[in-house]
Amino acid sequence: MKVLNPNKLPVAPITELSATQGELKFLTKDNYDKLKRTIEKHGFDIPVTVWVDKDGTKHLLDGHQRKHVLETEGWFNPIPYLVIEAETINQAAERLLEITSQYGTITQEGIDQFIATFELPEIEIKQLTNFDAIFEFPLLPPEPEPQNLELESDIDIEVDSQDGVLYALGPHRVMCGDPREAEIAPEKMDAYRKKYQRIITGSEDGWQSATPSVDEESE
Repeated sequence: MKVLNPNKLPVAPITELSATQGELKFLTKDNYDKLKRTIEKHGFDIPVTVWVDKDGTKHLLDGHQRKHVLETEGWFNPIPYLVIEAETINQAAERLLEITSQYGTITQEGIDQFIATFELPEIEIKQLTNFDAIFEFPLLPPEPEPQNLELESDIDIEVDSQDGVLYALGPHRVMCGDPREAEIAPEKMDAYRKKYQRIITGSEDGWQSATPSVDEESE
């Protein structure tokens, strides 16, 4: 791991910094990977903040997620830190909340405009960063469970069609009848299948569709 310390701040291995955050934050696997990739790309270039008690123990205030990544990955190079003044651990804990609070709200529109203004690589930025309460897509309600509905109709429709007769319906051709009868026997269907792009038949087994082969279409 590369460590950058241009301001010549004091340094210490991450193992010497005592965690104080407890369960205040949770690092997901996805955000762990993002943070790891960021450190690998840029190195450790942002100092953590600590409070030093009278015994000289360094209590980590800001930088717990990075501490988790460094210790997990075995990166124990000394890192730079800033010292926060506080009289007691209680005051230091209060400062921790103030430091980690996000006062400004980042919106999807705002981050999109920021990326466009500075011509940043959008895909890479999304792979390396995380902002709470930003969703790229709206959350949709779960789809309802499918129900088996029996459709009933009180409308009597008179059908004036003859079996085996080919009807023109715009650019389409429709033939009514029972495929088991001679009017639309299989050999007749083969002839129609070569001429038209698709035929659909229905039976007790459900709907069936047939399309001509490549060779048939080229004829």
